[in-house]
Amino acid sequence: MENEYIIYNLVLERKPGDYNVIEINSIPDINKCTNDIGSIDMFTSKFTENELRELIEKYNLVSQDYLVGTFRIISNLKHNLPILTREKFNLITEFAEINTEIDQSFKDKLYGHFKKVFEKVGFNEINNNYLKKYKENLNNNNYKEIINLINKLPYANARGIYFMIIDEMIKRNNSKIRKLEKLDDVA
Repeated sequence: MENEYIIYNLVLERKPGDYNVIEINSIPDINKCTNDIGSIDMFTSKFTENELRELIEKYNLVSQDYLVGTFRIISNLKHNLPILTREKFNLITEFAEINTEIDQSFKDKLYGHFKKVFEKVGFNEINNNYLKKYKENLNNNNYKEIINLINKLPYANARGIYFMIIDEMIKRNNSKIRKLEKLDDVA
């Protein structure tokens, strides 16, 4: 099963387990999209979730009752993953441009996940140097270089770290909004 070819599909999920597969290649003027996770992410990251929903509706790619569903990526091996929209992709870019220190617990989480990837492939001198460089950049708040190092990982591993960053950036942005709302309440 480890060598089994994984086929991914973009779907709209109306309720848990009730999917409608979206035939991306039925959309005119879209570059050929294969059934791998990277190709689907490349397609979805060009659109906001609303734009994607409008595009699917315009070309009548799913039945109307699925249009209100949640976008997911599923596979023949029962993966059920979130999609990478333009909004989420922009959060990764925003993370790379942070010029202040991030929470230490988040740094530890990023380092721990990155280290797990190298534990799977085995530690050799090259991987040890790569891991040291990653930790050094984390400690120096060089997040742009962190993204460059993550981009060198196999895509499935990098994707997992991207979504960890996305979740943290959403929390960070929500915290900023709550602080601003409190300031408005005081004023």
